[in-house]
Amino acid sequence: MKHPIDSIEWIDAELLTANDYNPNVVLRHEFRLLEHSLLKNGWIQPILVTQDNVIIDGFHRVTLAKTSKKVKALSGGKVPCTVLQLSEPERMLLTVRINRAKGVHASVKMAELIKIVVQEYEYTIDEVKEAIGATKDEVELLLQDNVFKALKIEAHRYSEAWVPK
Repeated sequence: MKHPIDSIEWIDAELLTANDYNPNVVLRHEFRLLEHSLLKNGWIQPILVTQDNVIIDGFHRVTLAKTSKKVKALSGGKVPCTVLQLSEPERMLLTVRINRAKGVHASVKMAELIKIVVQEYEYTIDEVKEAIGATKDEVELLLQDNVFKALKIEAHRYSEAWVPK
């Protein structure tokens, strides 16, 4: 079986256009983190595009390749692309599926991961902070033995929607 990733084409980012249906939004802080990731690790996954150069997945990476001088310099303004032959509804659904599959970070697992990186691999709080795009307070909170106790979760006032009637 031939997989789409078997054929990577380096396409000038300026030739790629956004689709008009992507519901995904990246906030400024996460956008800067994405830029940091590209600069630190380079291009690690392709942009998914249609045969007409419409972006299915990777809009924010392409935007950085167009607007960030440093990201543009990584590969001369070109981005790695996989061209997919999909109908419009297929690519619309693929866009949503990819974004939903990325998931969210669960705080307990995140705390475990940060503790391992700091305690076993001896990363500093500043190194972790920079690597994950967090504040010092966020990293320190994740390093506490009981993050929920630190947040005084038992004192949190919940909505009446949580109370059985």
